[in-house]
Amino acid sequence: MDLFVSQFAAWAPGLERLGDWASWAEQAELPVSDAVPPVKSVPAMTRRRLTRWGRLALEVATSMQGALDADTPVIFSSRHGDTHRTQKLLQDLAQGEPLSPTAFSLSVHNAALGLFTIIERITAPSLALAAGRDTLAHAWVEAQGWLAQGAPQVLLVHCDEPLAEFYQPDADEAEMPAALAVLLCAEPGPGRQKVALHRRSGGAEPGAVSMMAAFLRWWFGSEARLELRTERTTWAWERY
Repeated sequence: MDLFVSQFAAWAPGLERLGDWASWAEQAELPVSDAVPPVKSVPAMTRRRLTRWGRLALEVATSMQGALDADTPVIFSSRHGDTHRTQKLLQDLAQGEPLSPTAFSLSVHNAALGLFTIIERITAPSLALAAGRDTLAHAWVEAQGWLAQGAPQVLLVHCDEPLAEFYQPDADEAEMPAALAVLLCAEPGPGRQKVALHRRSGGAEPGAVSMMAAFLRWWFGSEARLELRTERTTWAWERY
């Protein structure tokens, strides 16, 4: 199914402007930094409670304010979620410490999505999903479904960062601290980029970097096609 990208936003440490992303797309290294986005659109009281993972998600999501129709569905995807907060909660449990209700409520997979809908007063349908190494692609397929059912536009937000230290020995791909937001539409229009995602069964040994990192490098690069293989599926994005 062909979709049309009307707006696109991304944030990673040191990569905030279009020129930064274009230069990075020509390189091989993933950014490594403890820098956090400013999330100026988020109220200060909420901002103080966020880890970097939550800040990443809300930085790109809130950049879309003003472009969303009242009935625009929102899809939030993340392979791992907030592993740094999860690790801290599990450590507290292991040490017999009481859990912080606020920390627990912000550790769930749809926490950033929930905060976004509250901040922006969104009452349209929303969902959060995770699908392993294929998470970003499946979120895109979910957006296709909403558009096929008649939604004029869908907001897709994806966010991930390297696993917390405790989980690092189990990491199976290189990841970057980043988030992207893409506003997908069913119809063409001025300034909209036509994009298609193709899928076929049969995968191979997955690549060394995360799907999000590969997608961002492709989006800000010059190639027309991106093909990625995971364990069971081959995905291919094309832009026209």
